Amino acid sequence: MKIYKFILSLVAFLLFYPFMFSQNSNNIKVSYESDLPPLGNSEISLGYAGMMGGVQNNIVIAAGGANFPNGMPWKGGQKEWYDSIYWLENGKWTLSQQTLPRPLAYGASVSTTKGVLLIGGNNKELVSDQVILVSFNPSKKEIELEHFPNLPEPLAYTNAVLVEGFVYVAGGMNEKSSSNSFYRIHLENKDHWEKLNDFPGEPRAVHSMAVQETSKSKSIFVIGGRNQKKDQVSTHFTNFLSYDLAKQEWKNEGEIMLNGSKKVIMGASAEPSGSMHILVYGGSDEVLFKQLESLAIEIKMAKNDSIAQHLTEIKNEILLNHPGFSSEVLAYNAMTSKWFVFDSLDIKLPVTTLGIKLEDSFLLVSGEVSPGIRTPNVFKFQDAEATHVFGFLNYVVLILYLLISLFIGVFFARKQKSTDDYFSGGGRIPWWASGLSVFGTLLSAITFMAIPAKSFTTDWSFFMLNIAAIAITPLIAFIFIPFFNQLHISTAYEYLEKRFNYLARAFGSISFIIFQLGRIGIVLLLPSLAISIVTGISVETCILLMGLLCVLYTTFGGIEAVIWTDVLQVIVLMGGSIVAIVWILMHTDSSINEIITYASEKEKFNIINFDFNFTESTFWVVFLGGLASAMVTQGTDQTVVQRFLTSSNVKDSQKTLYTNAILTLPATIIFFGIGTLLFIFYSEMPEKLSPAISNNDSLFPWYIVKELPMGVSGLLIAGIFSAAMSSISSSLNSVSTAFCNDLYERYNPNIPDIKLLRVARITTVFIGIFGVLLALWMANSNIKSLWDQFYRFLGLFTGGLGGMFLLGMLTKRANSTGTMIGLVLSAILLWYVSVYTPINFLMYSLIGVGSCFIFGYIFSLIFKDKKQ
Repeated sequence: MKIYKFILSLVAFLLFYPFMFSQNSNNIKVSYESDLPPLGNSEISLGYAGMMGGVQNNIVIAAGGANFPNGMPWKGGQKEWYDSIYWLENGKWTLSQQTLPRPLAYGASVSTTKGVLLIGGNNKELVSDQVILVSFNPSKKEIELEHFPNLPEPLAYTNAVLVEGFVYVAGGMNEKSSSNSFYRIHLENKDHWEKLNDFPGEPRAVHSMAVQETSKSKSIFVIGGRNQKKDQVSTHFTNFLSYDLAKQEWKNEGEIMLNGSKKVIMGASAEPSGSMHILVYGGSDEVLFKQLESLAIEIKMAKNDSIAQHLTEIKNEILLNHPGFSSEVLAYNAMTSKWFVFDSLDIKLPVTTLGIKLEDSFLLVSGEVSPGIRTPNVFKFQDAEATHVFGFLNYVVLILYLLISLFIGVFFARKQKSTDDYFSGGGRIPWWASGLSVFGTLLSAITFMAIPAKSFTTDWSFFMLNIAAIAITPLIAFIFIPFFNQLHISTAYEYLEKRFNYLARAFGSISFIIFQLGRIGIVLLLPSLAISIVTGISVETCILLMGLLCVLYTTFGGIEAVIWTDVLQVIVLMGGSIVAIVWILMHTDSSINEIITYASEKEKFNIINFDFNFTESTFWVVFLGGLASAMVTQGTDQTVVQRFLTSSNVKDSQKTLYTNAILTLPATIIFFGIGTLLFIFYSEMPEKLSPAISNNDSLFPWYIVKELPMGVSGLLIAGIFSAAMSSISSSLNSVSTAFCNDLYERYNPNIPDIKLLRVARITTVFIGIFGVLLALWMANSNIKSLWDQFYRFLGLFTGGLGGMFLLGMLTKRANSTGTMIGLVLSAILLWYVSVYTPINFLMYSLIGVGSCFIFGYIFSLIFKDKKQ
């Protein structure tokens, strides 16, 4: 009765929880930080144009700048430059006692962990080549300065970015003209500035710069600007450039096109947004600037004072009635290469302002709101489009789906009378259900989201990875499965003891358990991050929902509950994916032929690259590495092997494997096709893909929630939940199986079966709770990158495990001593390859399997066992 009461309480919570959410439907939320305070004895803060600064440990630093303190320029006021430095802490600005070496404005600035780098700039007397690191000393509560090597040439109206330890500076104006220069310096070595290839086309200044990932690699983008020439009207740019950091090549990306028209952008601030966008705040166009510049030239060339006076009056009238600069925030998608207006604000945005990225917000500090007029305001912008109302019907569908999964577990709980029922289903599970379960286990929520994201952002080059998984099927079917079934083993690692010794079995089982512990946390966390972005459901709530439901139905329903929920999940995900394809095709303007042509032009269908390059995802890397990886997964991973063991004979086990192989091909085409179709859809309608998306895996869920009909989107999001739960439940049951059979029962050989069943359930609960806590910890500790290293470390041994199985099954001379030595040497070799070579990570499994097999065989010949 207690379990049923708990389920009823959980139902009530699930039905009530959706209405606790609140969402914001605006694209950008605008607020204000404290204004810049007045300088000296002045009671009024005028603000500055051309300030330089950034952020260090959440302390905002702003320095220098220029304004007109004694009247507007058209009334004879003279521009003044400043050497003052401010810092912002806890919402309050403080004027530092420290000052810049000289008054400066209109330089570049870059935020680093050690301080803010101020690069170049100018004043009324000179253009500067000076580079200064401005840092905040928290103990002294004061600003400190450190000189860096000077630029090779003086530059103002330039821009800079920080990428992978290097500061890059592009363009600007030197003492004579605008510049095409491109330099970089390493922050650690900082011995000199390195001259790189100039960017193509005309020189440019007053441009914007940002760094973002593209389909090929990370690139620096140089946007808009102008080429200012002495006594001539400037050239105003409507194009933008990119610099591929991997290839170290410049490219003209074409025109900045908005609604079919070219766009000039000068003096704007830019920032990378999310995983694929760049946001450009405001900026000046060329219309009034060109008029003012032309009038200034005409005044200078006027034949007499009356003409000059008349032209000056016209110029002053334009300045006096200047409407201000743009209020638009533009967005550029670096994957689809499309521009769109992300938001039109109620305020005019300043130009030659100081743009600073501060945690999840972007600041514009002071700046020029119209010619000659500055503002002391500090604007704060936050992306408010990251969450959306999920909808009542979607919540109902999601909750019902999750409850069905839970009741499947409750239904099968009454059939769990022994460990044979719990681990193997008592021989009651048909081969086709086991086959669907294998397919569902390998088709995790991460895969469901990652494959469309991969084909959207790059191409189909990883298609061969799944083809390799199909190609390995005969090896698994005719070598691995007969061994497992004929020996009547309960875990894959039991075979290692029968063939070698218990040490091999214990090592294999413990490695598997540790790997699955980390995998449970990752599989809970990553889909939760993606789902949270598009639904507004908190990451913690997603983790708790999936984790607790998984623990419940797996603990009580055993392998039968796991397999039948997998079957339901496969039907929902594959059916929903087909619906998504039909829906995309119905809502794009292009015909199928046009879609294929456009995708081909953008190289989206690239599948095979026969270059003998093992550092990138070429055919040889993807296919050969995929073969080894699939062999390890399908032949040695207990989560998959356990499905084979639910069948009572070899033929049914092989049918289980064939079912997975048959489904893999159409599923691969479907998921890669979805990514390509999403590329077409968001190329046609770029405004529908939000810059708020912070990871590419959210791409397909974003489309599901935003574009599919209510209810259908709820069912597919439920399917993503279920896909994650499927992988987790498989891990829970398999870890419980491995622990009980490979470890616990070894030291408790006479334990009654009913007690071992209780141990299995307790283990399932314990592992599940550990996985949930691990995922919650990762979600709140910002150490997700460590898990890349975690998987790399464990990968050093999982490849070797595949080699151990092959040694046992394919050779008679392999023995325990030689095999264990081969495993250790394989791990050492893989560690060296992963740390000291650029070899693609997909090759690690192949290297692990091959090296363990070769080393193990050689050392088996050297160290012969008395017992074969």
